[in-house]
Amino acid sequence: MITFADFMNKNFVEWQAKLGKRKTLEEFASFIGVSRPLLSMWMNGTHTPGNDNIKLLSDIFGQEIYDSLNRPRPNPLLQKLSTIWENVPPEKQQQLVQQAEAYEIKNERSKKAPAKRKTTTN
Repeated sequence: MITFADFMNKNFVEWQAKLGKRKTLEEFASFIGVSRPLLSMWMNGTHTPGNDNIKLLSDIFGQEIYDSLNRPRPNPLLQKLSTIWENVPPEKQQQLVQQAEAYEIKNERSKKAPAKRKTTTN
């Protein structure tokens, strides 16, 4: 598995290749939208990004960033729901929440229920 520092260094090299010329870390940091010192800490492996920067980086470089940080990738359905949630009427929001809660309760009960044993007769 690629480390986050390696991931960032790889993307720096690929970014330069796309542009067809050498660029500085300052320019790469500006492209990403972070400071050069922060980018340097990421690239030398002394720091990793927080959640806001992970989202920013995933928008630029893709979901592979989660793999390099050994984090689960976001659920695309949950992300879609999050983006449209404010447009859903309040009564529908409540229904969706109730359905999700009911599912969670049902799922938890099934996990706690003892397994039924098969009885054998001789």
